[in-house]
Amino acid sequence: MESLSRTRATLFLAVTGLGAAVIVSWFFLTKRRRNRSLRKVGEVSHLFLYPVKSCRGTSIPEAECKPFGLQSGNLKDRVHGNEVCGRDCGDKASQWITSFLKSKEVYRLVQFEDNMKPRNPKNEYEKYTDHDKVAYPDLSPLLLLSEASVDNLNTKLQKMVTIRNFRPNIVVTGCEAHEEDSWEEVQIGTSVTLKRVMPCPRCILTTVNPDTGVIDMKEPLETMRSYRLHNPLDQGNFKMSPLFGQYVRIQQTGIIKVGDPVYQITY
Repeated sequence: MESLSRTRATLFLAVTGLGAAVIVSWFFLTKRRRNRSLRKVGEVSHLFLYPVKSCRGTSIPEAECKPFGLQSGNLKDRVHGNEVCGRDCGDKASQWITSFLKSKEVYRLVQFEDNMKPRNPKNEYEKYTDHDKVAYPDLSPLLLLSEASVDNLNTKLQKMVTIRNFRPNIVVTGCEAHEEDSWEEVQIGTSVTLKRVMPCPRCILTTVNPDTGVIDMKEPLETMRSYRLHNPLDQGNFKMSPLFGQYVRIQQTGIIKVGDPVYQITY
C-alpha cells in the first residue's frame, strides 16, 4: 500500500512538473510573440516547386508550407540522390527516365513520404541543429531569394540570367538587393514564419540555361565570385562558392500565395 502511494505521488509530481513546464513554455512564447514587431519588406512575386532534383521547376500561384517544404495538391518539392528513405515510383517511371537519359545504367525514381525518416543537415553544416530535418533538398526545406539580387547581378553580366537560374522556392520583390541577407526571421502573409539559417553556397548548376538545359560552365558563377564570396572566417565551409539567397527553416506552417506581404520580424 505504501509502495502504491509512493508511485502515485511520483506520477503526480511528474505530471505536475510536465504541466508547469508546458505553462512556462507557453508563457515565454506568448510574451515573445507579443513583444515582436513586423516591418513590411516586400511581397511574394513567385513560388516554385522542384518535383525532381536538378530538373525544371514549376511555378505555382500558392502552396502549403509544410515541415518538409512547399506542397501544391499532390505535387511536393524535390526528389534527390542522397541516402534517405523513399518509395519507388515503379518500373514505368524508371524506364522513361533511363530512356530519356540514354543511359546504360538503370535509374529509379523515389518519392519521400511524411512517415519516413528524414535527413539531418547538421551532418553537413554546423549551422543546423539536431531539430532540423529535410527530405531531399540539399540543406533546408526552403530557399528564399529577392528579385533585386538577381537584377543587381545582371548589371554586371554581358548575358543576363533569370531568377530560375538560382532555383529558389520563394521570390520576394520590393526590397533592396541582398536585403534578404539581413532578415533573421520573416512572416509571410498572416501565419507562415521562417527563420534564416545560412546563405546558399552556389555551384555550377547556376550556369545551366533553364530553358535549354545547356551548361555554360562559367557564368554567372564567375561574376558572382567577384563580389559574393564568403566571409574569410567561413572559408572552411564555403571555399570558393559565392553566396546567393538564404536557406530558411520553417517556424510556423500555413498557406503562402503570390502577392502575400513579407514582413521582417524584430523583437
